[in-house]
Amino acid sequence: MNGDVIRMQLPARPDYILAVRLVVSAVAQRAGFDIEDIEDMKVASAEACTLLLSSGARQIDVRLTVNSGLELFFEAQGCVSGTKEQDSLSRDLLDALVDTCEMTDDGGVVKSVLMRKALPH
Repeated sequence: MNGDVIRMQLPARPDYILAVRLVVSAVAQRAGFDIEDIEDMKVASAEACTLLLSSGARQIDVRLTVNSGLELFFEAQGCVSGTKEQDSLSRDLLDALVDTCEMTDDGGVVKSVLMRKALPH
C-alpha cells in the first residue's frame, strides 16, 4: 500500500461524513494502524469535514496518502463563511488526535485541513 493515493469528492452535506469515516477506517486498517489510532483518525476526519461544512463549502475533496503513515487532506470548494470559535475548538481536538495538523484559511474561512498520523513502530 505504500505510495497509494485514494481520492474522493463529496457534496458538502453531513450525511456523507459517514462515508469518509468508513474509507479512512478501511485504509488505516490496511496500512497497519491499531484500533485506537484508527478510531482517532475517524474522529479527526469527521471533525475536519464538520469544520469545512461550517465554512459553507459546496463540495469537500478528500485525499488519503499512505506512506510511512497516513496523510489525510480535506479541501473545501466554494466556501462563503466561517467562525473563528469553531476553528479554535476544532484545532485543539485535531491536535490531540493526530500527529500534525495544518489548516489553511482565506479571510478567516478555513479552506483546507492537512493531517498526518505516523505508523507506530
